[in-house]
Amino acid sequence: MKKITLLALVAVLFFACGKNKSKLITGDWKIADMAAPMPPNLPDSLKTQYEAMLKSQVEKIKASSTFNYKEDGTYAYNFAGQAGGGTWKLNDGATELTLTEGGKADVSKVIELTENKLVIESTQPNGAGNLTLTLAK
Repeated sequence: MKKITLLALVAVLFFACGKNKSKLITGDWKIADMAAPMPPNLPDSLKTQYEAMLKSQVEKIKASSTFNYKEDGTYAYNFAGQAGGGTWKLNDGATELTLTEGGKADVSKVIELTENKLVIESTQPNGAGNLTLTLAK
């Protein structure tokens, strides 16, 4: 009987933690950092130029992008001048964030989630690696 009670308590705590993590996402976020992989097969002679261009673009995106996640499970964004929104859902383990916009769902891996920091990783199309996005309140 004690084992069943202990297992029930652990299960309740596990699911309660996941639900509380959802509350951490709500609010206004800005991009603090963004990391994208180097394109495959990029010649060495262009890598330094690519990195400088990417750094410049990231700074522009950081200055002009915002995300707002609401308690009702909806979100809105302005990403480099492009506005949109949809619904969001954090899985029970707080390891995946699903954003659905226009009927298309994108699932990102949650690397870190605290009151003021959200780090997510998304797979890029065509096997181009992962994009890591760090958001801050």
